[in-house]
Amino acid sequence: MDAELERALRGLEEAAAFARTYRFELSDDYLARVARVEAMPENQSGADKSGRWRGSRTYANALAARATLLPRTP
Repeated sequence: MDAELERALRGLEEAAAFARTYRFELSDDYLARVARVEAMPENQSGADKSGRWRGSRTYANALAARATLLPRTP
């Protein structure tokens, strides 16, 4: 096997071993904020989420092609 590939795979294995042992704690303030966002009406099951843009790269490119640049004002 190529030495560079072996080095990359060894690095990935070391990163995976570290990720298995890494622990972090979420503060009570952070968890309270998450709970507030999850409790918002628009985040409830069955809420109307039709306003979210689920566009594609093609649609984004078409929008960008129609955009007009405005001159900068000093």
